[in-house]
Amino acid sequence: MIVESSVSGFLPRPQWLINETRKFDRHRITKETLDAAFIKSTKEVIKAQEDNDLSFVNDGYLKQQDLLRPFTNKIRTVQVGQLYRWFDNNTFYRKPFIQGKLVGFPPFTETFLDLLEGKRLKAILPAPYTYCKLSSNEFYEDEEKLLFDFAEILRDEIEFLEKQGYEYIQLSDPALVFHKTLPDKDDLRTIGKAIELLAEGTNARICLQTFFGDVSPILSELLEWKVDDIGIDFYESDFENIKEYSFTKGVSLGLVNARNTLKENPTELIDICQELLSYSNPERLVISTNCDLDFLTWDTAKSKITTVTTIEKKLKGELS
Repeated sequence: MIVESSVSGFLPRPQWLINETRKFDRHRITKETLDAAFIKSTKEVIKAQEDNDLSFVNDGYLKQQDLLRPFTNKIRTVQVGQLYRWFDNNTFYRKPFIQGKLVGFPPFTETFLDLLEGKRLKAILPAPYTYCKLSSNEFYEDEEKLLFDFAEILRDEIEFLEKQGYEYIQLSDPALVFHKTLPDKDDLRTIGKAIELLAEGTNARICLQTFFGDVSPILSELLEWKVDDIGIDFYESDFENIKEYSFTKGVSLGLVNARNTLKENPTELIDICQELLSYSNPERLVISTNCDLDFLTWDTAKSKITTVTTIEKKLKGELS
C-alpha cells in the first residue's frame, strides 16, 4: 500500500503579504516591492511544505485570485464578470462570461517554477464541469460543446505542465457534488467523456478532487472515469456508503478540515484510514486536506499541513 500526502488546493497568503498588497493598492509601495514580497512569501509557503515532508508540493498559488481566473483572463472570448459567492463560503470569485468559442494556448496558470526545483510537483486546475457550471454561457447553444472545448484547453495545459515537471494534476470539481449544482445521470456520462478527453496522452497522475458535497451517490460512476485518484471530502461525504466500494484507483482522502480552525486528533483519523483500507483496498491513499487551505490564516494552515503529514507518517508506520 502506497501512502502519500498532499494539500488539496491553494494556500493562504501570510498576513505580512496581505499587508503589502494593501499598501500597493493604496500606492504606498512600488510594483517591484510587491513582486519581491510575493517571491519571499512563496519561498515561505514552499519551505513549510518541505519542512513537513509533503509528498507533493506547489508554490501556494498566492498570486492567483481564484481557481477560475487564469482561464478567464487568458481566453480572449471570456470576459471577467462580477463577484459571486464561492459555493457556501464567505469568499468570492469573478464569474467568467463566455462570449465566443473557447480558444487559448498554455500556459494559463503561472507559478514560481524556479523556486520548486527538485520537488515533486502538483498542479491545481478547475475541472471542466465546475468551470462551465460557474460560468455564464452567452455563446454555446450546446452545453456539451462548451464542456468539451474547455476540456481541450485543459488537455493542452496539462501537457505544458507535464513538460515543466508536474507529475500530479488535481482537477478541482466542487460543482460535481455541491447540492445546488448536481449533474444528472446523462450529464455524468458526458462529464466523464470530457475528463477522458483531457487525460488523453498524459503520463501525469490525475486526481479528480471533489469537495463541498457528498461524493458517495455518484461514486460508482466516478470509478469508471479515466482518472488515477478520486478525491473525497470526508466531512461532507457518507463514509459508510463509501466503504461499500472496492477501489481500483487511488483515493485522496480529505481528512483534515480546511474550513475550520479546530485541531484534529491524528489518532482518530488514522483509525478512519485503517477502516477504509480494510473495506475498500484502494491502490494508494493520499492523506490530504478536504479542500483549499486559503479559507484559513497562514499560521492555522501550517498547523493543518503538519496534521496531514503526521497522519501519513504514523499510518505508514502501522502498515509497515
